[in-house]
Amino acid sequence: MHWIERLVMCVVAVALTLTSLVHKLSCTTAVTNPDGTSESTVTRITRWGCSSDTVGLFANRHLAEHLFPYVSGSYTSDPPAVHGGTLEYPTLTGLWVWLSALPVSSVHGFMIVTALTFVPVVVVITLGLQRLAGRRAWIWAATPPLLLYALYNWDVLPVLMTVLGLLTACNGSRRWSPTTAAVLAGAAFGIGGAFKLYPIMFVVPLALAYLLDRGVIPRAIRWVRASAAVGTAVAALLAANVPFMLINFDGWASVFRFQAARSIDSTTLSVWYWGTLPWSNTAGPRFQHLLGLAATSATAVTIIVTLVVGVIIARRTGRMPWVQTSAAMLCMYMLCNKVDSLQYVLWLLPFFAVLRIRLGWVVAYLVADLAAFVGWFRWNFYTSIGNLEATWAQQALAVGVWGRAGLLIALWFAFFAAPVASATSMPAPTRDPEEDTAAGRRLASASDDQDERHDENAVSVGHALQQSQPPGGSVSMES
Repeated sequence: MHWIERLVMCVVAVALTLTSLVHKLSCTTAVTNPDGTSESTVTRITRWGCSSDTVGLFANRHLAEHLFPYVSGSYTSDPPAVHGGTLEYPTLTGLWVWLSALPVSSVHGFMIVTALTFVPVVVVITLGLQRLAGRRAWIWAATPPLLLYALYNWDVLPVLMTVLGLLTACNGSRRWSPTTAAVLAGAAFGIGGAFKLYPIMFVVPLALAYLLDRGVIPRAIRWVRASAAVGTAVAALLAANVPFMLINFDGWASVFRFQAARSIDSTTLSVWYWGTLPWSNTAGPRFQHLLGLAATSATAVTIIVTLVVGVIIARRTGRMPWVQTSAAMLCMYMLCNKVDSLQYVLWLLPFFAVLRIRLGWVVAYLVADLAAFVGWFRWNFYTSIGNLEATWAQQALAVGVWGRAGLLIALWFAFFAAPVASATSMPAPTRDPEEDTAAGRRLASASDDQDERHDENAVSVGHALQQSQPPGGSVSMES
């Protein structure tokens, strides 16, 4: 890709981010009706769809007081709420929010600072996806989700760490040793888990790839790399959490207590609410508890099943499709979790770029997400002005909720069938430097299985994945 196209892509991504700022700021200004009365806040933010967690939590979590998060936090259960500067997000997100609010005292200033801190984040994501997937990075840089959700919440932060993890695992061996690349990828996923939990699960298929990919790499070295990836991910996650746990465990745990107590209501936009109506809207706490257990259990089971499928493919083909498995795990997480917020589409965009699924799948999911966005806000707008009758907005919301759910199931299969994108032609395979030692050769002859000895060219995990094809034969570039 020419440097001019890279620059244009970054400019477009930044422009959409700043436009998202303008859109969200429009919710912070009071509007006066022609008769002199003020338009209600709910009517204003739903009319234009400019509601966001970044705006709402500035007041609701008293960010202008600049309380250091978690260390003096607490939780109350009736109704569920966090206090003392605590946000209902993992620690690194809370720290980022606190730092963004520190130099300002108004929601306008907070939003502007947040946007300015997000600009380099968005640029790094864009450049990383360019390196990984070439022009398919436009899927991230120039599609509606970045405009609608860049400033909706803080989800660009775990997206950043997901992309850095993918980049170091897939392309890191060009610059570092394979073990160093494993360490860096694990650290990225671990830090991502301290922003939002989901990126931490990507280290599991990565570690399995180090262990299961066929080659002449000694088993001991395989275990070193897998352990390095998992160990650094866990270490990063612990480093971001243990200090807060030691200072004020209740404040740290209030995040998880709050999320566990959250009701599965219409705001979750999940299939659990919409699929169990009218009970989910009228039943008591016991039904909500059972619904939460069902969501948690289904999430865990489907993620484990996805991992097992990845391992089966690895056993049959000799290559663990860890990027594909990670994307499929994310689909199941979004589908079965009790919350499927609108901005979660940002989580999928890197995998839409990095895996060569047909663009029709991408367009279909973005359309379903847009239907959910428009339907949700217009439905609430009509409700706020007293229109309680069925409207087109409810139909659009239903299309969005169930369309996203159905497409997540379809994407599970599409991701497993897709090859990893490559921005440029890969260099010729190179020998693993760790195999060139006499100890490495002795370990190879002593511990490699017979089915590994036929592979004379040892390759890094990332390079092998980019060269591999999914089971069932070759796939076209847009499959």
